[in-house]
Amino acid sequence: MSQTKKAVIFFLSFFTIIILLSLLFQSMSALFVNMNESLMFNVISPLFTTIGLVMFLILQSVIRYLFYRKTLNSNTNLVYASITKFGMKERMLPYAFLILIHLAPFLGNIIFDHTFMIRILLFIGSIIIIELLLRVSNKKTKVFFQRSGILIAGFDARLEIPLGVSINIKNDSGFYSYNDIEEYAVLPDRIELKLVNSYGKIEFMANGELKRQITGLMVQNKVPVKKAAE
Repeated sequence: MSQTKKAVIFFLSFFTIIILLSLLFQSMSALFVNMNESLMFNVISPLFTTIGLVMFLILQSVIRYLFYRKTLNSNTNLVYASITKFGMKERMLPYAFLILIHLAPFLGNIIFDHTFMIRILLFIGSIIIIELLLRVSNKKTKVFFQRSGILIAGFDARLEIPLGVSINIKNDSGFYSYNDIEEYAVLPDRIELKLVNSYGKIEFMANGELKRQITGLMVQNKVPVKKAAE
């Protein structure tokens, strides 16, 4: 996906969530007037911020899908495959934000009481929710092979921050022509398609029949196979 589209998706999602959270907080402000400081600091603040993060990830995935829905529906999908499992690289950013939300404030004033334990439980619960969200995303994001190229689309809830040119990304949502594929490699349980200019790779699970179909598409579109010596 181009950096321009990534920036549009990020900022559209970000400002939408800011507005929604502001409206939600404002509508519930009467409940917080007489609330004690420890409850606000250890429970309400991290809870609202975590809700915002989860909503942001979901909204990003929805907008990503809408960007490519027309491409998905208007072209014939010859074959599709499941992407490989997300690794720590895909988990680092959302987990880092959870640490900032729940643990970074402890570098300042810490209010030790029963609400402190609630905050720790919220942190653990947030990790579980993010992990479940990423697992669903991993399962629902597919690689679609079409006549004109390859589309990666679905419920892609990975967190992406558009900070310049991205390289070495695995299974980045978007459309790729066959000219964007530098070479491909057939491995025991999967197939890897290396993108040009070190942009990254497309990696998906493949059995015998799928390997045969993908190999045929690569040969048809004159994509070279990776040499064993490399």
